[in-house]
Amino acid sequence: MSRAPFTVLLVEDELADALMFQEMLEEVSADVSFHHVVNGQEALHFLNRAEGYVAVPIPDLIVLDLNMPVMNGHDFLRRAKSLDGLRRIPVLVLSTSDDPNDIHRSYDRQASGYVVKPSTYAEYTRIMATIDAYWRGVVRLPTLSDMSLQS
Repeated sequence: MSRAPFTVLLVEDELADALMFQEMLEEVSADVSFHHVVNGQEALHFLNRAEGYVAVPIPDLIVLDLNMPVMNGHDFLRRAKSLDGLRRIPVLVLSTSDDPNDIHRSYDRQASGYVVKPSTYAEYTRIMATIDAYWRGVVRLPTLSDMSLQS
């Protein structure tokens, strides 16, 4: 069964982590459109199609790190989930933090899920396959026609 192309926006300030995420995502799913920004402020520009992001697609899934400069993941969640046009886009937090406070704050700010970054390549591969299977095979996501980016 062929699946529709899937767009992922990764919000991650560490270039090495972003490259590894992209590589592993492409291993488990060849038909993914991958986009990367380095902080929450840049993610808001991307999502609002501002400042050089005029022709970008609306992502099906946002994968968000928490600890970033300029605008961290918690502040991004608070801002993005307060805007009608962005609130429906699922946000999966992928962080090194296993702190219960970070987990609670993320869900309080309407994160769709929280995954602690794995410590081994094998774990990372398993998690990426699970993310792909869940977000592309199990859940039903809103379509672009369902989303209004006007806030």
